Amino acid sequence: MKDLTNEEINEILCTVGDGVLSLSIDDKPYGIPFGFVYINGNIYLSMLPMGRKWEIINKNKNVCFTVFKWNDDHTEWASVVIDGEITIVDNLDEIELVVKENIRKVGLKDEGYLEKRMEMYRKNINNPKSLKILRIDTSNIGGKKMKTLIGS
Repeated sequence: MKDLTNEEINEILCTVGDGVLSLSIDDKPYGIPFGFVYINGNIYLSMLPMGRKWEIINKNKNVCFTVFKWNDDHTEWASVVIDGEITIVDNLDEIELVVKENIRKVGLKDEGYLEKRMEMYRKNINNPKSLKILRIDTSNIGGKKMKTLIGS
């Protein structure tokens, strides 16, 4: 097993579409898959403020986020693990950066999407039931890669 370089970590975080958000409360772990974007060293997620994940986040803001990928012939895997604290983003300029990066990452043609999405956030920024952007403020990040042992 080898450590990933910073360049390899950034490449994975900027290209892989999904990861797993791990939460914990009362020594009970809870992991859920999420699409994400990576901007300036932090992970951003979108979520509705409801359900088990939201209850846990309100009690314990310490989270872990894991992203992984295989090479094309499944002979090597790589993973990045990020520890940090999750917080709601309430700054519209920061939210716009997240929406723009999401448009780029998933390959959407904007065609008014950015403005429609930002209008929704502007109207609902103080609505406790509306879609939220959350940021994982990174306290630790690391990555590993390893050749598979299957078939060896």
